[in-house]
Amino acid sequence: MNITKKVKIMIIVVWLTALVSMVIGTCIIGKYFITGTYGSNHSLQLLYSQNDPVNDVYKAISAERESIINKVKSNPGYYLDKKNAADLNERTSANNTYVIMKVDDEYTFVGVDTFSDALKNQLKFNDSSTNISTIDEDTDVGGENQIKVQEYLMTQPSMYLCNQISYVYQGQSVDLYMLTYYGNYMDRFRGTMFGYIILMVVIMFILSGLVALLIYQQFVNPLVKLKQAAEKMGSGNLDEKIEICKNREDEVGELCESFENMRQRMSDFAKAKMHYEEENRQLISNISHDLRTPITTIKGYVEGIMDGVADTPEKRDRYLKMIYSKANEMDSLINELSLYTNINNNAIPYEFHRVSVKDYFNDCMEEVHATLMSKNMTLTYRNYCDDDVMVIVDPDQLKRVINNIVTNSIKYMDKEYGQVDISIYDNDAEVKVAINDNGRGIDTDSLPHVFDRMYRADSARQSRGGSGLGLAICKKIVEEHGGNIYATSQIGKGTTIVFTLKKYIPKDVGNGTQADGDEESAENSQKDIQKKDGQRRDNQKKDTQRKSTLQIINPLKKRRDTDEQNIDN
Repeated sequence: MNITKKVKIMIIVVWLTALVSMVIGTCIIGKYFITGTYGSNHSLQLLYSQNDPVNDVYKAISAERESIINKVKSNPGYYLDKKNAADLNERTSANNTYVIMKVDDEYTFVGVDTFSDALKNQLKFNDSSTNISTIDEDTDVGGENQIKVQEYLMTQPSMYLCNQISYVYQGQSVDLYMLTYYGNYMDRFRGTMFGYIILMVVIMFILSGLVALLIYQQFVNPLVKLKQAAEKMGSGNLDEKIEICKNREDEVGELCESFENMRQRMSDFAKAKMHYEEENRQLISNISHDLRTPITTIKGYVEGIMDGVADTPEKRDRYLKMIYSKANEMDSLINELSLYTNINNNAIPYEFHRVSVKDYFNDCMEEVHATLMSKNMTLTYRNYCDDDVMVIVDPDQLKRVINNIVTNSIKYMDKEYGQVDISIYDNDAEVKVAINDNGRGIDTDSLPHVFDRMYRADSARQSRGGSGLGLAICKKIVEEHGGNIYATSQIGKGTTIVFTLKKYIPKDVGNGTQADGDEESAENSQKDIQKKDGQRRDNQKKDTQRKSTLQIINPLKKRRDTDEQNIDN
């Protein structure tokens, strides 16, 4: 899910939550206002009713008053029991009406939450007032007691409608008050609005907090972590993996993933740069060492000539030959270094040609054989490719690869009779060239680095010449040809270097289409029969040639497989 959808969903959720909260808040505050004003018998349905709630409350109180009078007539002492008075108060409280019982001058039950002194004084004042009229009188209680019912409004300390039922029971004056609270509607309304505002503020604070938390977790926190990661990267710490938003599939997750990929690339680039700089330092050190040796030799022989040490023509001639040899060694070193630099910078244009594997390597082997003969070494050459196998190569650069490998074999030969075996195999879509010698071999630790530039074992550096760039140049050239190069070696037995070349595979060319003969013409039918007979004879001839070819190729394949096993071993 992308960020746009998340933001839209978040906005919709916030608005729906706010709307639902307002509806719920309105219901809660409205119920509080209605029940606080008219009693718990009235609910939110009152908002949709046409009835007058004040009239409904008055009717309910009047009915309850008649019920009390009837109960007092039948049992005058019924409400003197506090339990019965409490039950009555519970019923009347549903209409905001509360019960107070007074026997003589003592209040035995008070249902009002706050029975203040002001309310007591007001009730006492009303008991002695002559301005309050009686709405009902009855003398049936006990046959001799009189029931007096009064209804009046009280404005102090608050507005109450008071229904007072007075009678005498067993010589005691009993007063039952039903106080219906009307209160101040404006105060009630202000309190309701104040509560509504507080509720909305609380809801908005909660919604704002949830939205802020969501924004922080979804957007701010990942950006803060990315900023911290960027600061670490800026300080050079590129190895610490950035594990932010791993399971997110939105734009922020893609940003974190791109940032991690950038860190990885920068880390790889920094490591490659450090490795390259280390190689450059090693290269400069090696070049300095390799140039210092012939220069020192040349300088020594020149000083010998200048000082008259070479006092005979034979000695001067020997000194000059040594100077010439060391100068050639320096020239070869500089040429190889220049060549490697040009190859590494793609400054040498390749001229690729389609050449026959058999013809090309036969020509190369003549030069290799002559070189090895001059070093008292022998060459064994095997080419298992067919005559029509071709490769696309730069002949000059490929010859340089072969010469460099053979030169290394000569340089590190430690046996009196050196042997170099060169085998060429047709390996499906590529041609494999294996050059094996019986020299000193390469140890296991050094073998993975033989194709690194300027890499040579320390023991060999003192006794062997060369720049150490030969195999590095070979690797570059082979890779530019789309092939691979690798080496296997055993100490004391020799080294095998194998490289591959992409084989040229021509596109199949069709033999054309044969025109349809005229079936109605006898002459054309005869020609078709003769043509089929000729094709049958040609196919038989080709089969015979193919069988003969297979008989020749099979021994070659057996020899090739045997040689490959020897190389791998």
